[in-house]
Amino acid sequence: MFPQAAIFNQRIDDAGRFPAHAQSAAWVAAVGGTRRLHADWGTNDNPQQFDTYYGIPYNVVDGSGATTLWPQISFDASDPGNGAGVPGESDCAVAGGNGYNLQRDCSAVAAPARRFPFPLDSLLKAEHGQCNDPQLCGDRHVLVVEQGACRLWESYFSYQVGGQWRAYSAAAWDLRSLAMRPDTWTSGDAAGLPILPLLARVDEANAGEVKHALRVTFRDSVMARTYVWPGRHRAGGDTPGGIPFGALMRLRADVAIPSNWSTQAQALARAMQRYGLYVADIGSDLYVQGEPNAQWSDSTITQLQSLRMDQFEFVDVRVVTRHARFNPNSFAGAW
Repeated sequence: MFPQAAIFNQRIDDAGRFPAHAQSAAWVAAVGGTRRLHADWGTNDNPQQFDTYYGIPYNVVDGSGATTLWPQISFDASDPGNGAGVPGESDCAVAGGNGYNLQRDCSAVAAPARRFPFPLDSLLKAEHGQCNDPQLCGDRHVLVVEQGACRLWESYFSYQVGGQWRAYSAAAWDLRSLAMRPDTWTSGDAAGLPILPLLARVDEANAGEVKHALRVTFRDSVMARTYVWPGRHRAGGDTPGGIPFGALMRLRADVAIPSNWSTQAQALARAMQRYGLYVADIGSDLYVQGEPNAQWSDSTITQLQSLRMDQFEFVDVRVVTRHARFNPNSFAGAW
């Protein structure tokens, strides 16, 4: 997703161009070298069984009434962890012409005009499945790819209350563009990054090659209340000298990926070495997110979870950020 030049699609396994970050050892030690990776997804893809529906799924709509009715989205619901929603840092769809236009800053339009392509209830796939209780089901992201328009829409803390969709925040990207959303804005995650382009997806893992970075979380107490490009936002408490949001890490080159691992596990481990993992949100340490899908093999999850934090290192990306053509408001990582 995004054009090939996007930083998420760039290999960062050349240590000459992308050396280890000066703070890598300290950040790894703060997390704990023996901490095991957790594959943050499951093999049950039935959203009705939300107790065991584990991971972040995604939806594909075509923009027509067959897949979405473009319902109104409200931001007046309260997230117990974050308070009221943030329409001023959110994106909406607004009716115009023969379709819907992307509107930055939902507070700039009247509440009834704020729309979002939530799929029809019969088609909806959401984090935590059919659980619709804000007290039980937490973040409940809804990720939507709009075919044709080639746009990605992501919402956070998304629930239907009395037939009305409510969310803490909503974000959208043109997947044909390298343009970033405004600096300091949140998205569906604390770093302000898109979620879906960084998810572990079973179709790619089955094909034996994942050609993009992944996403990873760490606990609040090892995170600094700062962010670095391509991050756009920060959250949580402040641990001076901690890991910034948007930081990039990779599986070290000297870590041999066993040849007897599953095709899926080898593909994801190679992606961690070649493209890395972006620190996207506050969560549990070394949790890597993926979609729930019955095609995931149990061996894939077991094998990946043998990886330890001390087999990873954080990466210095100044070869990009000090390039003469670098634009801090663009995802471009190659020219």
